[in-house]
Parts: sequence; structure tokens; C-alpha cells
Amino acid sequence: MQPGDSFDPARDRAMTCLVTGAGSGIGRAIALAFARERAHVIVNDLPSSAALDELRKDIEALGARCTLAAADVADAASVRGLFADIERLDVLVNNAGILREAPVTEISDSEWDRMIKVHLYGAFYFSREAARLMQKQRRGAIVNIASDLGQLGCENLSHYSAAKGGIIAFTKSLARELAPHGVRVNAVAPGGVLTPMVEALGARYIEEEAARYPLKRLGTPEEIAQAVRFLSSDAASFITGQIVGVNGGGVMNG
Repeated sequence: MQPGDSFDPARDRAMTCLVTGAGSGIGRAIALAFARERAHVIVNDLPSSAALDELRKDIEALGARCTLAAADVADAASVRGLFADIERLDVLVNNAGILREAPVTEISDSEWDRMIKVHLYGAFYFSREAARLMQKQRRGAIVNIASDLGQLGCENLSHYSAAKGGIIAFTKSLARELAPHGVRVNAVAPGGVLTPMVEALGARYIEEEAARYPLKRLGTPEEIAQAVRFLSSDAASFITGQIVGVNGGGVMNG
């Protein structure tokens, strides 16, 4: 948090939203979607991310308030420190993530640990702190970014799929636990989305990925952001514990 930039409910009645991994891709699109609603947007990414300064300018250009909250989501102490300056929180979006293809025989212990720490521990650390605030408020919404691979699995992405599958189970458990306190918890499970992280896998991967969806294309970060915005709004007031697939038809439950 920036010095002197804590939320003052007497001064600022706008909805307060915290988005992790907001520096690029889906996280950036989510932050901008909230900014268009004139929310106070707290944006998180790694301390080394120069993209946060650019994002703040874009958010403020939309007439919204922005607070930078650089921290490693996999570091519990950093997350606790980040929340020290937050007095009220209406929406938490656990979006931060990493992606690396590798066969299971070539995944090192440290690579496995980092994948699980960023995705699953990060969602836990932020949700734990957010829940403490939201329980006192008797309201709030948490939206976790999962993945269709958390439901389907994927070769050469066993560590990523395991982390996202954990987030799905965590979402359902947390929804049950926090419902009596007026807090809703849901997840959005995207299919392939054209983010910098996916583009880094190459044109062949993108072409093959798009071909497996009934809509024959990948999604956009903005399409995921709209689903998150809905789940965090009063329009979704009777929705909790759900995994919303935004995947071009790649996963059809029911």
C-alpha cells in the first residue's frame, strides 16, 4: 500500500475491490472492469512488476481510485502486511497465477512447490485475510480464478491442473463456511484465453487449443472479467459455491 492511501469509509463510499495478479492479462481486465464501475480498485502484483504503475494511470483515467499493493501472493507475511491498511473490502478476486508446460518427469520439487504456492496458497492467504474483514461487515464476495484444466486435467500441466483443482475444492468449502456471514464465494473457470502467459506457449499451442472448443476460438480477458464482475455484483446475490465455466463450450456439465 502507498503511505496515507488506506481506505477511509467516511470519505469514500465506492465499492472497494482487490485484484491479485493485476499487472497483465485477465487480472488487468478485471481491474479495469471494476474501474469502469467507479470502484476503488486495489491492484496487486509482484513488487518487480512495472505494469502496476501503467495500470494505475489507466484506472485513474476512467475516473476511479487506484491503490497499488505490490506483494508476492505466495508469501504469507507480505499478504498480512498488505491487508494492514485495508479497513473495508467488498470484493476479492484471487487471480494471480503462473504457467509452465513440463512433463511430470521433468517437474522439479521447487517448480511443483512454486506452482502450488502461487495458485493455491495465494488464494488461501488472501481469502483468509479478506474473510476476517468480510465477516465483520456481514457482506462481501470472493471470486477465485480457477481453470477448465482443474476439471479436465491436462498432459504436461499436471502441477497447474492440480493447483486449479485445489482452488475449485477450496471455493466450495469456503462458500459453505462463509455463507452464514453473508459472504459469497464463487470461481470462474476459464478455458483458453489469449493472455501474455498463453501467447508465450506459441502459435501452434494456441491453434490446437482453439480447435478443441465448440466455439473454435480462445476467449479474451475482457470476457472473463465480465463473468467476475457479475459474480461480485448484487445481480448474483443468490449465487455461491459455483464454478462458472467461461470456456467456449469446452466443458459441459449437467
